[in-house]
Amino acid sequence: MTLQMWTATLAKARTAWEEQSEGLNGPRKNLAQADPALLGDAVQGAADAFLTTWEQRTLVLRDLASGHADSLAQTMYDFLATDQESVQATQQLLLWEDRDTVPVQAVGP
Repeated sequence: MTLQMWTATLAKARTAWEEQSEGLNGPRKNLAQADPALLGDAVQGAADAFLTTWEQRTLVLRDLASGHADSLAQTMYDFLATDQESVQATQQLLLWEDRDTVPVQAVGP
């Protein structure tokens, strides 16, 4: 018996999380490069706090999205390795002439 995992769906989700992570990098850089001094002394402190807060929050969100992508990639690898190990262990239990039998692949979702 083999595990059935929809690796294309996992890959699609991983790519989406990677794109989210990369998409957050631009706004984070813009926030870091903004100069609150241009707004004048009256609002500089508040603007600096605002920019710092949102830069940090954007960094956290970027790192979370990247972590999700990495987790999905690891999950895909784990399923592949587990499936291969399962097939090899089962094949060792078969009669000698049947040890190269390939497991049946499921059709459909």
